[in-house]
Amino acid sequence: MSTKDTVLIIPPNDPEAVMIFMLAKAMGLSVIESLQPHGASLDKEKNMGKKIRSGGWKNIVIVEMPGPRTESQLRRMGVEVVIIDHHHYDHLDRAHDPKTKKLLPSSLEQFLKRFRIDDKKMCRLGFEPKFVRGIGIMDRGFVWALREEGYKESDMYRVLAYRQELMRPYLNQKTEAQKERITKEVWKQRTEWNGFTIVIGRGKTELRPRLSLLIALKVKKPIPLILFERGRGLVYVQESPYALALFRKFGGFTFGMDRNWGYQNTPGVSKVTLVDIKRFLKKEIEKKAKKT
Repeated sequence: MSTKDTVLIIPPNDPEAVMIFMLAKAMGLSVIESLQPHGASLDKEKNMGKKIRSGGWKNIVIVEMPGPRTESQLRRMGVEVVIIDHHHYDHLDRAHDPKTKKLLPSSLEQFLKRFRIDDKKMCRLGFEPKFVRGIGIMDRGFVWALREEGYKESDMYRVLAYRQELMRPYLNQKTEAQKERITKEVWKQRTEWNGFTIVIGRGKTELRPRLSLLIALKVKKPIPLILFERGRGLVYVQESPYALALFRKFGGFTFGMDRNWGYQNTPGVSKVTLVDIKRFLKKEIEKKAKKT
């Protein structure tokens, strides 16, 4: 794909998106930066059609911002719309290739393939290939995927340090230490249930990325986890073979090769409680036990 007539639309709200954003800038690719946090949607962006028309772009690459209404509007304008994503959303499957039905790799890995960015080109752009690819691998399957791809323990820590460096400009460093302390405190209060570790956060601190990292460094193996961020209305079930079943039952979204599920409790949508999740998982576990 030619970079001349192409624009990338992206919300740099996590390490993978920031990495794509930085690569695009280094390539000289036009970029429209969205300031939306996780859960970003193209339909929430204002005047997108007007921006594309004034920019004169013929190709639009949209990264992890599902917005079918705006996507259709842009296509009607006669431009090519390319979707880069690997998540399952309510009524919208972007985790699988529409033709082969196979799980898609991470968005960063798709971006590298789409723009034919090999290791030599990464070096020319000023990036270390092992770190760049490590960010994509981690987004696909976290630390465990790095190990499967042959990254040594020392390499893993270097990739983790690189992730932190990528996010530094986007995080409030004054509050990061406090968020780390809160994450450690809720981890200490964890409980166990039917093979799952349950962690409940009652404030508005985003726990999931920090908690996942804490588990990776302390436990050093993936564990089935139920995380309830009550203050933010978010619930997650991670590292579980029941993620897709939860998605089909309650909706929400999946990530991490369909082994992780999340749901946002917001006004106007059906509320999902910890009791609901436990009840459903108990049935699924019993169903599985009967088959074996």
